[in-house]
Amino acid sequence: MQGLILEGTTEDSVRLSDGVEFADPGLAPRQVRVEIKAAGVCGSDLSCVHGKYYMPTPLVPGHEASGIVVETGSAVTYCAVGDHVILSTFSNCGHCGDCEGGNPGNCSVSMGNLTQPYCEGDQPLYNFAGIGAFVQETIVDENQCIPIPAEMPLTAAALIGCGVITGTGAVFNRARLQLGDTCVVIGAGGVGLNVIQAAKLCGASQIIAVDRVPEKEAFAIDFGATDFILADEGVDVIGEVKKMTGGVDHAFEVVGSTKLLTDCLQMTRPGGNICAVGVPDLTAEVTYPFQALHQNKNLLGIRAGGARPRKDFPMLADLYMKGQLKLDQLISNTAGLDGLQGAFDAIKSGTEARTVLLPNG
Repeated sequence: MQGLILEGTTEDSVRLSDGVEFADPGLAPRQVRVEIKAAGVCGSDLSCVHGKYYMPTPLVPGHEASGIVVETGSAVTYCAVGDHVILSTFSNCGHCGDCEGGNPGNCSVSMGNLTQPYCEGDQPLYNFAGIGAFVQETIVDENQCIPIPAEMPLTAAALIGCGVITGTGAVFNRARLQLGDTCVVIGAGGVGLNVIQAAKLCGASQIIAVDRVPEKEAFAIDFGATDFILADEGVDVIGEVKKMTGGVDHAFEVVGSTKLLTDCLQMTRPGGNICAVGVPDLTAEVTYPFQALHQNKNLLGIRAGGARPRKDFPMLADLYMKGQLKLDQLISNTAGLDGLQGAFDAIKSGTEARTVLLPNG
């Protein structure tokens, strides 16, 4: 089958192969084989290719996906053949204290899980984020398959698995933004737009979007931002935010910049939340003046929106089906697996929201 293979830490080290196969075509009792119908390309995929996550190679990239179940293991109960599913990167164990306590993202099994379900000839291939979605079919654990209504477009559904849950979950699950709260969102890309629309759904009174790309203003306003600051060179973003609000209740850093995360401390009022949504290089260190955090401010680490996939994914799908969550508007382009470089170029230009790859056409 066709799939993309990453062999280094540059964009030209990804190649399209017609020879990707499953290392073991049989399924373990709780495994599921899924035909990938749609796979979003997000900043994390670009970071993976650039080596920011220190993944071993060769590797099948991709992690934000939806598809149709084509085979199940003998003990699978969470889904059935023919189900339309969103794939979750949380291949959590399901029975430790964190899982049973409703925090599957804290499960030690779900963090950094790497397997080699694929091969090309005699060469085993790793999968990125427990999925490896840039391929025509994948094998995952059953708790990574979240059924959704068959009438929901799978292109829109794919985005829920990463960009949408990371942004909306940061608001719903971690910051727990309240009616009338104020917030600033640093970075109005695919994840940032989901922070913005979740804040609007929660009834935020002021949502300030900040980005360095002028074209992002129209996106941000359409998704619910009340204000937009163009972060041109020489613009005092901290000063502008404080002038507009006196200090926000919630500051969301969505770019993955340690400097911008430190800036968020200065924008937040006493008692407010600084929300680290973006992911920098995993070796990065954050430094800040002690007094900037001292006034009962909360610095929140956020992994994948603090997701509880089996609860959150169907909820987000339901909001979309009721017309309350914008997903179609996030899709700027669709392409085959040979369109990955174009998707990366769009991410780097910052002028588009999301490209969705269609591995099976």
